[in-house]
Amino acid sequence: MAPDIPIIDAHVHLYPESEIPTIAWCAPDHPLAKQQSVEEYKVASASSPPKGFIFIEADRKNDLEAGVKDGSGWEGPLIEVSFLRRIVTGQPKDGEGHTKEDASLCAAYIPWAPLPSGIRAMEKYIDSVKKEAGDSWPKIRGFRYLLQDKPNDTMLQDHFIESLQLLGLKGLVFELGVDQHRRGRTQLEEVVAMIDRAHDGIPEEDKVVFIISEFSLTLAGCFD
Repeated sequence: MAPDIPIIDAHVHLYPESEIPTIAWCAPDHPLAKQQSVEEYKVASASSPPKGFIFIEADRKNDLEAGVKDGSGWEGPLIEVSFLRRIVTGQPKDGEGHTKEDASLCAAYIPWAPLPSGIRAMEKYIDSVKKEAGDSWPKIRGFRYLLQDKPNDTMLQDHFIESLQLLGLKGLVFELGVDQHRRGRTQLEEVVAMIDRAHDGIPEEDKVVFIISEFSLTLAGCFD
């Protein structure tokens, strides 16, 4: 009989029912508009329970312009960081669906960050995340900004490239989702250009690491 192999689930989204109004895509009639907690996750994975999971931000509502102005546009993502802090430190609120014993399950987490806003905003935002994360900060290994639903060239703007380079300097990764079904071959070409620009002239040890965790393709579209 083959020995058990410890598995880390590399991409999960969790949220308590009380915070559904802060999720950008989750309308009241959406089939996922209900609690998605550690408790539900454990039930769903009971037949082959992983050793732990990596939490990926679930697209909380945000406002880049308000964030640059006074930080108010970052409230939703910071609420999510607070939720993960409670999971990681074993300090649940009533009804959130996790316990002190679940604290070790979160191997790492990847919050949202305002990469299009540039270095100054990113520095301020990361400081806010550190404060909100508290003792869970070491579990934050990088940040994500969804690109698959954004206008062409978003990832190639100077502010975005500078923000990526800042993550590299801080030893933080960038989690990248690619959806060729939605954006076509153009997005794939932009990703290559983005990586080239983010790494151009940067010492090897300071280059940002890209984690491609969602890769949805139509092969015919790639090779036309």
